[in-house]
Amino acid sequence: MLTAAVVQWLHVMSAIIWIGGTIFASLVLQPILAKNLSPQQRMPLYHLMGNRFKIIQTACLLTLIATGLFKLWPFRHHPEAFSSFYGHVLGVKLVLVALVSLLTYLHSYVWGPRLTALAQNPGSPEFSSVLKKLYLWGRINLALIIAIVFCAALLRFGPF
Repeated sequence: MLTAAVVQWLHVMSAIIWIGGTIFASLVLQPILAKNLSPQQRMPLYHLMGNRFKIIQTACLLTLIATGLFKLWPFRHHPEAFSSFYGHVLGVKLVLVALVSLLTYLHSYVWGPRLTALAQNPGSPEFSSVLKKLYLWGRINLALIIAIVFCAALLRFGPF
């Protein structure tokens, strides 16, 4: 029971750190920096913070995968669980996690670095296009993250 509690704690803490950091960046940090700094000033800050957060996100994602697999291990003897309410919600949650992981990768390794490179010419159409893409997909990512948390809450009501 202690092992299960530690695994659950690690799973929840990793989710809190990843999700909390993403929500803080989206709802607090980004609006403040966008309002008070020029693109030339804020893009290097985003780049530095993004590089630091990538390390944290990666550690959290690996922990979530490991603890999630550990938590699923007992279900190997109960395949019927995956066709239950619990299994359906878990499936939705895992698809959402995959989408968030993909969007996080694109944001951190493709769009974010591209926007930083374009920040020297913030009036260019390409800068505006990449910025709009980042804002749109960032908001979609935030909505998906909130949906993941809702799925996690629903899983607490499952039969297993």
